Amino acid sequence: MNGAIRYVCVLLILLGGSRKVYAQFGRNLINETFGEGKTNPGPSITPSKTNFRYTTDSCPSPGYYTVTNSLYGCPSYRMGGSIDHTPTDDYGYLMIVSDTVSTVSKFLYIDTLTEPLCAGTVYQLSAYFLNIEVPGYCSTSDEHFPSFTFAVETTTGAVLGEANTGELGYDFTSGTVKYHSYGVTFTMPAGVDGVVLKIKDDPSGYTPCGYAFAVDDIRFTAVGPPATAMFDGGMENESIKAVCFQDNKTVGMTGSVAPGFTDVALQWQQSSDNGATWTDIPGATSAHYSRSFAVADTILFRMRASEREKINNSNCSVVTNVLTMEVDDIPQHYTISSNSPACSGSNLQLDADGGAGYVWTGPNGFYDNVSYAHIYYCTRADSGTYYVQIRSLGGCVRTDSVHVMIIGSLTGGSLGADLPVCKGRAVPLQASGGRAYLWSPAAGLSNVSVYNPLASPDVSTKYTVAITDSLGCSANQFITVNVLNKIAVRAGISGAQVLCQPADSATFTDGSQGAITGWHWKFGNGSVSALQNPPLQHYTTINSTGYTVILAVADSVGCADTAYHFVKVVNNCFITVPSAFTPNGDGVNDYLYPLNAYKATELSFRVFSRYGQLLFASHDWQKKWDGRRNGLPLPAGVYVWQLNYTDALHQKIASHGSALLIR
Repeated sequence: MNGAIRYVCVLLILLGGSRKVYAQFGRNLINETFGEGKTNPGPSITPSKTNFRYTTDSCPSPGYYTVTNSLYGCPSYRMGGSIDHTPTDDYGYLMIVSDTVSTVSKFLYIDTLTEPLCAGTVYQLSAYFLNIEVPGYCSTSDEHFPSFTFAVETTTGAVLGEANTGELGYDFTSGTVKYHSYGVTFTMPAGVDGVVLKIKDDPSGYTPCGYAFAVDDIRFTAVGPPATAMFDGGMENESIKAVCFQDNKTVGMTGSVAPGFTDVALQWQQSSDNGATWTDIPGATSAHYSRSFAVADTILFRMRASEREKINNSNCSVVTNVLTMEVDDIPQHYTISSNSPACSGSNLQLDADGGAGYVWTGPNGFYDNVSYAHIYYCTRADSGTYYVQIRSLGGCVRTDSVHVMIIGSLTGGSLGADLPVCKGRAVPLQASGGRAYLWSPAAGLSNVSVYNPLASPDVSTKYTVAITDSLGCSANQFITVNVLNKIAVRAGISGAQVLCQPADSATFTDGSQGAITGWHWKFGNGSVSALQNPPLQHYTTINSTGYTVILAVADSVGCADTAYHFVKVVNNCFITVPSAFTPNGDGVNDYLYPLNAYKATELSFRVFSRYGQLLFASHDWQKKWDGRRNGLPLPAGVYVWQLNYTDALHQKIASHGSALLIR
């Protein structure tokens, strides 16, 4: 922790029980902040300054203390969120103490000060305390809270001031803990060469739960009437002013002291080491002080005030708040960069850091006044040099530049007008200008990595293609495929498979799918029809091998499909069963089956032995008996068959007979 003075309004407890508020402090003659650091525990204090023993444990046992920057890891009845009191320290340490049962007081802190003090000046010994037990963890009526006595004595033991804190209660609300300051003030008598400063831990007696506390920022300082300093022409509470060394600007400061001194004297001070040491400025003894600043530096200023006869002893003064002068140099430690080379159509990024303000200029009238400048959707015309003015807080300016190159020629946007497609059909997509392509979404595409996939989506879909050129630049283009109908149109024909010579007729019916509104039939016999289910068709079949029936259908949005149905012409439709067959595999009369049963329906063909044993059965006339049973050839002889079917005139026919199997 640094040695800067903390300026707060503190309740000071006086000997005899009187109370008074002192608004201003002087130089810290004792300033025990316990330091700061990222590792735990922190270093111990000088052993002679406390009766408690140092431990490296994060949560000390009774009679011990440690120095740490937090209480995380302690038992649940300790306030794990307790942190250092000094707000300017990121990793400030504090002293954690675990008290022990005792019938006598113990020195929490004791020190001797031999610096020259001034008779008649008021001084204060103070510290910040925190009861770190979680409220309510000890539910007995014997619960005991810590209390402390502040005392200032001469080196011979005469008491100059003494005050007691009383028991420290809890101040723990919504997870936030608060330190409170306690102390003692006294007026320094004449003839005292040194003082002994004591903070005593009062006798605890017996407590069933024990207790622990934190202490921070123990200090001894002069106190007095309020004193403030401010920059001339500045805003209220402005504590930092920045100027540029090149301007050699004169800055004025004015201090004021409230009534309280009999014959007040003033002295301005400065510090070039962030407040570690302060020196009086020769001749700066009035309420107003001004000077010019032509050298880059950071200088702290404050004014001290005391009785005139004591002004030469800084231990007897109060000091104002600190004013900081930032005298800026031309920016040195800065960075500028870009994401060049950037692809055309992408986001060009210009970055600067290390200043308090920035002004960018560049090609095509580019201007921006932020550290993180952009050109969205840049083009190759944006290539060139970009300049940036980097400004310090005090107005010093340095100009630098960065060269930017925009590459690639691809642009995003539409591939063209929306494409209509009928459900179940495909439409070709086409992109160009790249060496690689990636389409999305993949649903309905024949291939996602070619420039010309076929698209057959189930619903209307916007397809995007990422096109990458030879330089590695990419751009997204898109096109929407609109599906015109909700149900795919599929043409279908049901009807005769065979026509018999010399003349025959056939019926054909619509077997199409979809919300169809139009039909167009061509039957191959010269007839056409626009009916869904057309009338009986007649054919002259002599010298013909077959006819092709065509059905074209369309729905209400014009989506269409065509079906083709070939009808074979056979020279004989008379159904008969051979009287003999020779299953020898020569390709001639090898099977027994009902011949020419092209138009038979509900067919049943069965073969029996002479003893009535079923050897073969089929409902498909083209399934043939090969003279075997269970894969084994049967002997030559006579076998009986039965044939039942319904003919083309819907008459039921039953016949039977015998056939000779010849081996």
